[in-house]
Amino acid sequence: MSVSADRVRLRLGLTANDIADAEVATFIGEAAGYLANQTGLALDPENCSEDQAKAIADLAAIYAYLRVTGAQPTGWTANIGELVFSGSPAKIAQLEFLRNQVLDWISRNKRAKVAIA
Repeated sequence: MSVSADRVRLRLGLTANDIADAEVATFIGEAAGYLANQTGLALDPENCSEDQAKAIADLAAIYAYLRVTGAQPTGWTANIGELVFSGSPAKIAQLEFLRNQVLDWISRNKRAKVAIA
């Protein structure tokens, strides 16, 4: 499975007029890198499982939406902290839903990193 720009935009009702494929592709790569870092998994957004593609698309959609709206994430940490910005309650609920999906995915897929001396 591959994570497409259309799949990412669909998550929050964005269109190609809102954000170009190239920008979405950047966010897909960043999301895959972040999720790989958090879990220790090797993630390839061009060739991944459906579950991995969903997590990558969810996080990339959050990045894309923040970019399109000009909103700034506040309090973001390695754990994807709170999202704080103004917007319609429905859109905020969608963002929180995606955020929670990403956090749940990370939790399910996190692997213990063992230091080798």
